[in-house]
Amino acid sequence: MNARTALIKAALWGGLSLAALLVCGFWYLGAAWLSGMLPSAGKMAHVPPGKPPAYLCEAAFHTDLALPLDGEIANWRKDFRGYLPDYLPRDTYLLFGWGDSVFFTKVLYPEDLTLSRGVTALAGMNPVAMRIAPVYGSDVRELCKPLPGGQETKRVLIDEIRASLKRDNEGKYIEIDTDVPGELLLAAKGRYSPFNTCNQWTARALGKAGLPHAVFAPFAWSVTHPLNLAQEAPQDD
Repeated sequence: MNARTALIKAALWGGLSLAALLVCGFWYLGAAWLSGMLPSAGKMAHVPPGKPPAYLCEAAFHTDLALPLDGEIANWRKDFRGYLPDYLPRDTYLLFGWGDSVFFTKVLYPEDLTLSRGVTALAGMNPVAMRIAPVYGSDVRELCKPLPGGQETKRVLIDEIRASLKRDNEGKYIEIDTDVPGELLLAAKGRYSPFNTCNQWTARALGKAGLPHAVFAPFAWSVTHPLNLAQEAPQDD
């Protein structure tokens, strides 16, 4: 009888736990959807892009900010001398993406996402990093979307990237080992969680730059949809 009672209690608690998980998941998705559909408009939304523009690049689950390597506001070639190859062509953009370091180094394809990797990331147990990837300017212009806001937007985005990077006692960036060819991984500030994802970092940077953004943006579409809404909205003459 005792064993049967224990089994019933275990089943009951298991069912309650599953129900609670489903309810939390429902509210999480609902909050993300509502925030994406009712974003902050952004005071710089109708200012033309800078020359050259900053770009937003979207993958299936991740967003990156793309900035020119040899920019007039930031010369990343100088900033990252010794970290990036010296021979990169002038028409090079750098993709900047904040996130969980294990995701950047171990989860390169959907099948690489294991339960343990997902749990440790969501629990904030792994170091966070800034992934920096050099890409051809032609690829960025073809695949990514130029960001409005002019030069001032670019300046704010650059400041946010710099503020997110960690430095050692000598003021140098802290490199994290990665086996991904061509990518640079630098230690970053912050802690990854379900409410502070890679896309949330991008949305927060866009918000500081005065661009349309969702307050809660855990997914890639949460970042891109507010910008698309702003482009579709009629402008006053």
